Formats: sequence, C-alpha cells, structure tokens
Amino acid sequence: MGDGFKVEPAELHGYGELLTRNAQHFLTIKDHAVSKGGDTSGFTGILSLLQPIVTGVANLYGETLDFANQMMTKEAEGLAKAADLYAKGEEAALSVLDQVLAKLADAAQVPTLGGGR
Repeated sequence: MGDGFKVEPAELHGYGELLTRNAQHFLTIKDHAVSKGGDTSGFTGILSLLQPIVTGVANLYGETLDFANQMMTKEAEGLAKAADLYAKGEEAALSVLDQVLAKLADAAQVPTLGGGR
C-alpha cells in the first residue's frame, strides 16, 4: 500500500483474538474480586456497618471490569472488521489487475495491419 505502510489482515485478526482473550481475563478478575473481595460474611459488631460500603465498592469494581471487557471486545471486533475490509480491498485490486493483464495479453496477440506483431 501507499504511504509507507503495509497491512497484513491475518495479523490484524491475530491481534483481535489476543484482545478477546485478554478481555476475558477482566471477567475472571471480576468474579474473584466480587466473590472474595466483596465477602462480608465475617463482618460482625461494628464492622457490620461497613457491609454496604464493601459490597458497593466490590460491585462498582465489577462494573468497571465489565466495562473494560466490553470496550476491549469492541476493539477486537473493530480489528476483525478492518482486517476483512483490507482483505476484500486487496482481492478487488487483484481482480482489477487480472482483468487489465488479460486485456493487455489479448491486445498483444492481435496482429497489426502490417501482418507482423
């Protein structure tokens, strides 16, 4: 491609898959954080006053991790779409080039008026 860069659609797909896998880690962290970090079962006495705060913070942290997962997954989908567009563009360009080459080959085989080539 022009402007000094080259796009490899397969690599874009690979980066997208990497983002998707990493996005799943946010959900694993969320599950652990909410279940373990938000566990207030041992809070007794005055600590029981903190239960809603701890639960609220754990839920907020979980929502933040959900959001991070969604954003990273969205970026992965964007990379996949971009890779597909680049691949389709390349296929279209190669198709046009094949047509031009075929026409040039046909034109080269047409005899000239002088009988020679």
